[in-house]
Amino acid sequence: MSGKNVSFPVGYFPFHEDEGLNFQMNRFYTYGAFTYDEMMDIGKQIDSFKKWISVFIAEGKQAEKKGETLKAAICYRAAQFYTLSGEKDSKGRSLKLVLYDKCVKLFDSYFFRTYPSLKVVRIPFNDYELPVYYSVCEDAKGTIVIHGGYDSICQDFLMMVPYLSEKHFNVYFFEGPGQGEVLMHHDARMTTEWEHCTSAVLDHFGLSDVTLIGISLGGYLATRAAAYEKRISRLVMYDLIYDFYGAILNKMGSFGKFFDYLTRHPKNIFWKSLNKKFYKKYFTKWLLLQGYAIYENISTPCEYFNHIRKYNTRDISKRITQDTLVLAGAADIYTVFYQNQLDALVNARSVTGRLFTAEENADHHCQVGNMGLLLDTITDWIEEKK
Repeated sequence: MSGKNVSFPVGYFPFHEDEGLNFQMNRFYTYGAFTYDEMMDIGKQIDSFKKWISVFIAEGKQAEKKGETLKAAICYRAAQFYTLSGEKDSKGRSLKLVLYDKCVKLFDSYFFRTYPSLKVVRIPFNDYELPVYYSVCEDAKGTIVIHGGYDSICQDFLMMVPYLSEKHFNVYFFEGPGQGEVLMHHDARMTTEWEHCTSAVLDHFGLSDVTLIGISLGGYLATRAAAYEKRISRLVMYDLIYDFYGAILNKMGSFGKFFDYLTRHPKNIFWKSLNKKFYKKYFTKWLLLQGYAIYENISTPCEYFNHIRKYNTRDISKRITQDTLVLAGAADIYTVFYQNQLDALVNARSVTGRLFTAEENADHHCQVGNMGLLLDTITDWIEEKK
């Protein structure tokens, strides 16, 4: 692929004392658009979610003025990420949509200018279109198809395309229902039946013998697609999502068992006080409103937690017949089911597991801290299995 070589900074840093905010700051640092000192300075300014949004918007405006397109795009995406669904700007428009459009325009400007071989096409699916960013090369070693997961936009991971292209793979990155443009512009909500949108992408480009990579919740979505779409020869769970709901319960500790009881009894009197607590805290309110926007017909915390029960690979894992790579970070909440996932792939042609560690700067969700190691691990495995 023509354009500059792609590399990722290595390291997971303490940019903020809040674990969740720090993870997101490290994620946005991964692009290499910020220096360590710049990100540390931003972290010092943030003492709330509201401040997060205002600081990153201000940083985005400043970067735009300086012509720092990628940095501006990341700033607006960071602000957009924690904006509440339904919040309005001064003109009465959806602030989340305004910031989304702004960041995507800047991301696209940067990527298409920097990597001229990168293209985008929108393919018909149901009554809307799916965006697919792709790059093809001569004498390709193989074909990789990628998609994101929960509340993702493909621009979050678009740097993967030129990186993999430089390793001589044809790469196609698409958004499906509940993601990015498909959600923001068409209000198409996420479905567990991911094989349909994946098949539409394969059909449009005439692809077969592909490696499918599902990112984050995409670890479930890609597994679902591979269970029913046999043009997928290799499956990469990046990372595993064996049980979305179960991992959240496990994070709750001793309260988890009682909470599980409550989700099975939606009319229980405890929900009244619990709902108030959920909506009182910015983070849980944001989390729930994200879910209501992404999933169909979800409007209460109980409905949300019951709905995400569907996102598990317990039953479909036995339908996987492909070579399968299961990735996990030692510090990730989903890693509690790492061995369960490996054991469930009873009919896979081969099963390879990789548990990334803190020593590798890759033990967090989606190996934020060492994206280069992650991608090298995947491509080495593909070449081994071809």
